[in-house]
Amino acid sequence: MVWSSRSLKVGPDARLAVMRFDLSGRAVVEATPTGDALDQYLRDQFAPFIPTETSAPPTVVIEPAADEHPPIVELMGPANDDLVTGTDGERLYVIYDGLRCTVPNALDGAPARFDYEPGFPIWRIFRQTVRPALQVSLVAGGSVAVHASSVEIGGRGVLVSGWSESGKTETALAMMERGARFVSDKWTIVGEDRALSAFPITVGIRRWVLEYLPTLNSSVTFGARAQFAAARVGAVLLAPAGRGRARNRATGMIRDAARLATALGDRAAFSVEDLRQAYGQDDDPTRRVPTHAVIVLVTVPGPAITTEPADPAWAAARLARSAAYERRAYFELLQRAGFASVQRSSSILEEAIGREEAVLRTILEGCTVLAVRAPFPTDPTRVADAINRAI
Repeated sequence: MVWSSRSLKVGPDARLAVMRFDLSGRAVVEATPTGDALDQYLRDQFAPFIPTETSAPPTVVIEPAADEHPPIVELMGPANDDLVTGTDGERLYVIYDGLRCTVPNALDGAPARFDYEPGFPIWRIFRQTVRPALQVSLVAGGSVAVHASSVEIGGRGVLVSGWSESGKTETALAMMERGARFVSDKWTIVGEDRALSAFPITVGIRRWVLEYLPTLNSSVTFGARAQFAAARVGAVLLAPAGRGRARNRATGMIRDAARLATALGDRAAFSVEDLRQAYGQDDDPTRRVPTHAVIVLVTVPGPAITTEPADPAWAAARLARSAAYERRAYFELLQRAGFASVQRSSSILEEAIGREEAVLRTILEGCTVLAVRAPFPTDPTRVADAINRAI
């Protein structure tokens, strides 16, 4: 079973009254074109999906407010998150430069609406609010956005899941070096039909992993190589500050800043299209692929790599909690709504986990589930080979 929306797509230059991004039939994001840079920003964020002609109801709506927002009755200043929020007594808003945008509770039913005042910088809240709201809203339709990279092998999908910084991307890329085909990075949508499909997000690739990925290494762009080169220089210059134990608070802060700067510079973002071209893929990037195996990476301190069958219920719990942690900025924002008593939020995190875990238990019962214990960082081809032998 392979699902495709290719025949429904419209060209990037088409003039649409409304842009609708259909995520492989799992969700629809609707945005009103503004005629400025926001239109291209949204196209970039939802790649490889492009605006389609679909009559399916929207899951998430992003549009300028049709009417003037009611006056704010209470403001909540930054609380270690650099955000200002406010409420009109019924809705929560995030506020930048005096402009505001509603923050919906995505579990309250579709569509989750982001109504913003013209000029509001949607890009400032996209990662911590719009993207996780879209992910959370999927569960109402029987799908889950799992914190996992995914590839296709012989027409069957393999999810590579795990905690942040456990090697999901690196393992999936190493499997592609062995002939697998790319589906999605970091996030993958899985439905009750046990098919997986892409979630729109760029691919983050670390410099050190390229020595194990000759196919990708030969296709790295000039811009990415320049970024990696700068990171190497920065690593040398910042190395003294990043080494050793902190003797006091000041040196600790300097050490942490040095490590963070090096880590950020040592990773480059690749578009889905760039990655697909590197591996010669010409299939539909929005296709659905039947899920065959779910890999749960478990990071261990020793060098050994082991694989063993895992309990689907254990895997479902891990996937649901890992995803919730990645969305923590969104859930923390909804806690502000609970403080202002404009939306239920006291149990929103556990409710989201519970709903997703229930759906995942059903999905994973029909799949091969493996726990793969491996160190990170490590040569990802060793992990990929162990997985390929096990499945």
